[in-house]
This record gives sequence, structure tokens and C-alpha cells, in this order.
Amino acid sequence: MQWFIRLKLIILMAICYLSAQSGSALACASCGSGSDDPLILWPSEQLKTYLGFSTSNRFEAVDPEGKRGRESGPTSRDSLTMAIGKALRNDLFFTLTLPLQQNRLGSNSLRSVGDPMLAARWSWLVPDFTEPFVPQVQLMGSYKFANSRALQESDRSDLLDAFGTGIPETKLGIDTFWGQNFVKGGFALAGLFPEERKLGRFTVFPGNGVRTTATLGIALRDNDKILVGVVNEIRERRRNDGVRVEGSEVLSNAIFLTLDWSPAQHHTIRFSLTDKGRVFQNKNMIAASSASVAWLATWQ
Repeated sequence: MQWFIRLKLIILMAICYLSAQSGSALACASCGSGSDDPLILWPSEQLKTYLGFSTSNRFEAVDPEGKRGRESGPTSRDSLTMAIGKALRNDLFFTLTLPLQQNRLGSNSLRSVGDPMLAARWSWLVPDFTEPFVPQVQLMGSYKFANSRALQESDRSDLLDAFGTGIPETKLGIDTFWGQNFVKGGFALAGLFPEERKLGRFTVFPGNGVRTTATLGIALRDNDKILVGVVNEIRERRRNDGVRVEGSEVLSNAIFLTLDWSPAQHHTIRFSLTDKGRVFQNKNMIAASSASVAWLATWQ
């Protein structure tokens, strides 16, 4: 796995190098990746924050044949997500995201800090407003830390102390978005590269994956907009102690609806609804429904 880690570092260094060679940019923020990244800066923004609350329920395990069954463990999960983004220049910014989570089962509940994520985006192509049909294209990279306890590490029969996958993961991809017209839309493609880690009785490698996101929406007024999207994720078979597990491939599909409303300059309220695992074909994943509301504010 050492060669693979070196390859990821080389790609991240290449993004940083290319960003240093690029010029100024004027356009709208990209949304082709949908709700995958909670905070994305506009080219004119230097410092931006995100504070969001979400609740998820209706958890159902989806087996290798695509059949859903009741999932053991928490019946709902609430999350308070905080993120901050800082631009180094108009076409390059970094974000840090930290979720605080609470699992609920009947009258019992447990709280924990979730998995932090460090992300970067470089705008490879950002048209100005004289070219409304030229898309914004961003290269994106992120690293999710394995701070939360995984299911395999749970000490409780009700699994209330499990808040994450337990696996660090790197994401590298490209995000394209047409956002300067009344009709908006985008497409994002990202590779998912988890790390191998000891979990419970096995050394687990969840398998590399690919996540694609497509969005389509309309402008309402000023910076207000409504978007609908579809997220598809596929992963190769999991490996336990280096041995591939037959029938462990993951196929996951989700749909979402997002409304951005700007009640005042430099402030946006975002409402989102997501349903995962109950549209199209799915297997070896957890279906869930969620709703969220968030406040985004620009400070510089």
C-alpha cells in the first residue's frame, strides 16, 4: 500500500503546484458535487463559515441482493456540523469540517465528535460573466480522518457508540458546474481511496470506489436557487486480512433536494432533503432519510 499512499501525495502536490500557476477568476461557486462538500467558497470570498443541523432516520440494511431489512442499532442520528473555509487566492481554498453527532435509540442516546475532513479545491476553469455558457471546473481533494468508532469497534449491543466507518479515506476528483444562467446544473466525479486498518478481528480494506453526482436546478432570484440531484457510489469488494469477501461489492444511490435562500447579503440559509438507498438498485449499504438546515456566512 506504500506506493498507493505516495501516488495520492503526488496528486495532491500537483494540485497545489498547478494552483500556484493559475490566474485570477470570476464566477459563481460550484455545486456539481451536491451535498458532498458542505462548504464551497465563491471566488470573491476569503473567509466563510458553515453551521448546519441534520437529522437522519429510517435506517434499513440493504443486503447483497438489494433487499432491505430493519437495521439494528440507533433509530435516529442528529448531527451538528461546523465548517470553515479560507481562500489562499481567488481560485484556491481550503476547508475544515467537523461534525458533532448524537445517536438515539428509544430513551437512550450517546454523543461523539464525528470524522473531521480537510478539503481543498482549485478552480482550473472559471469563466467570467461574459461567457455564461462556459462551466466552472474545479479539481477537488479531501482527507477524512478516522476519529469516530466503527461498528466493528462497538462495546455496546445497541451500537450507540458507533459513529463512523473507522477508516481514513482520501477523495480526489473533478467538479463541473454551469451556474451563470437561469437553468443550472453540474456533474462531479471522484475516486474514493480508503486506507487499510485493523477493526475488530480483521484488518479491513473497504475497497476503492467511485462517486458520481449530477445536479439540475433553477435560479429563483439573486443568489437564491433550488437544485435536485442524484448521487451514485460503487465500491469494489471488501478485503478482510487481505482476502476478498465474495458478494461484498457496494452499490449505493441517493437523491437530494437543496434550496439556497439569501435573507441578507453575505448570508445564506440552506434547506436539504436526502433519501439514500431507496431509489434505483442498491446493495451492501445502509438506507436512510435525512433533512438539514444550515447557515452559511461570508466574513471577508
